[in-house]
Amino acid sequence: MNNSILQRLRSRPKRPFWKLPQHRLPVLSLYKTLLKISKKFPEDIHRKYLFYSIRDKFRVRRHETSVTNTIEFLKEAKECRNTLLKALNGDVEAFQHIDDLTWGRKGSLKEILTWVILFHFDIDNYFKEAHACIKIKLRTKKWKKRAKSKRGILRVISDTRTKASRMKDSHRAYKIPLDRRLYSPPRVQLIIKSRMPKKKKHFWRTGLVRHRIITQLGYRLQRIRGWRQPTWISMMMNKRINQHNKRLERYNLLESYLEMVRAEVLMMRQLDPKLATDVEGFEKLIIQEMTESKKYHERMLKLKAKSQLDDS
Repeated sequence: MNNSILQRLRSRPKRPFWKLPQHRLPVLSLYKTLLKISKKFPEDIHRKYLFYSIRDKFRVRRHETSVTNTIEFLKEAKECRNTLLKALNGDVEAFQHIDDLTWGRKGSLKEILTWVILFHFDIDNYFKEAHACIKIKLRTKKWKKRAKSKRGILRVISDTRTKASRMKDSHRAYKIPLDRRLYSPPRVQLIIKSRMPKKKKHFWRTGLVRHRIITQLGYRLQRIRGWRQPTWISMMMNKRINQHNKRLERYNLLESYLEMVRAEVLMMRQLDPKLATDVEGFEKLIIQEMTESKKYHERMLKLKAKSQLDDS
């Protein structure tokens, strides 16, 4: 028993086969040759089908580590290459086989097309045959059935790959949509309804009344009755009122200082004209400070007078 285990360990390669260049290079060359052969077909629909199907087959099995499965897949790929070469050389059977697969007369596309046709024309039989593959709950009304099953049909039409390939590569870049040349849904006659005149929705909620108020400073504000004012608005208004009061107090204080300085200058001139020259600079500084806030003070007086006229 121990000898057989040791023998297996001795014969085991250091690197797995899928990392060896002796395996990777032939597989890549086979993949490239298959894609090149698919581009040689004259019709666009054949080229498109072969290109997407070859790429999908190789992509699904790119992480294959089993030796037996890899050998079977490579044999299948070589048979596919031989069939494509036969079809290009003029073999009728090989070309007919590829044409049937492309147009959905056989293979996985045939099942998808049967589901789509049954969905559009015979909804009852569609549920009997397709609900095993596409999980749909049966409904009593037909319009409900259609609405529920539309997701499954759209998923199949937008991506015709197998479930395994969809789970491995779920990104939309790898999707293979159903070609529109294979099947186009029946035209539906739309009934255009006459447009009803839209009712203007009231901007305010029921129970709320918008009204205008005039503040002490003379500002006109829109307020709402039946609605609690947010805290940040109250704090903002409170801050502005305090700032306004500080400005008015500062202006009144400067006016009182100016009167005091002028009275002092007058008194100094009466006592001694030389002493009055020392106090003249203070008056200029106070006037300079007052001119900066004079515009704001005058504007506030105008607003106050205007609000008094409105009240009267």
